[in-house]
This record gives sequence, C-alpha cells and structure tokens, in this order.
Amino acid sequence: MIPSPMEADYWRTRTIAEAQDQGYSHLRLTCACGKIVDYPLTLLLQRKGVTRDTFIGNIRFRCKNCGGKEIKIGVHSQTSTQGYLNR
Repeated sequence: MIPSPMEADYWRTRTIAEAQDQGYSHLRLTCACGKIVDYPLTLLLQRKGVTRDTFIGNIRFRCKNCGGKEIKIGVHSQTSTQGYLNR
C-alpha cells in the first residue's frame, strides 16, 4: 500500500515498531526513475543505526538504478500474499 498524497507525512512520523504493530511487513520504495523495491522491515532492522524506535522517514535510501536520493516511502503487508509466511 502506498499512502495517498494526503498521507505523505504519515510514515515520516511513525516508527518501525508502530508499522509492524499495525501489521505492515515491508516498505515500498519508489523512485522517480520507475524503480520499485519492497524492502522487508526485518532486513531494515539489520542496518547499522536502525532500531524498532527509528522513525521511518529518517532512514536514508538511494536508488540503485539511477542513484537518486528522493525516494518515496510507503508501507504494505505481504503476510497474506501467497508465498510469504503468515505470522
């Protein structure tokens, strides 16, 4: 799920823990070049300096396709998608 423009700042003020508690399992990172990546929150927590209390909007990403730094962040759950484990 990618938040609507009215919700653009919503995930900038939420922690990883809050997103997980609300049932989200992945960040959807979208670059202007068209690259879309679903980044698991569990993998995000393995990054240096990132904890469950880190605000999602404070985490810096760079597009591996074009090198862009203006990445749009959304969150979604893949726990009910076929091929993913349910909790």
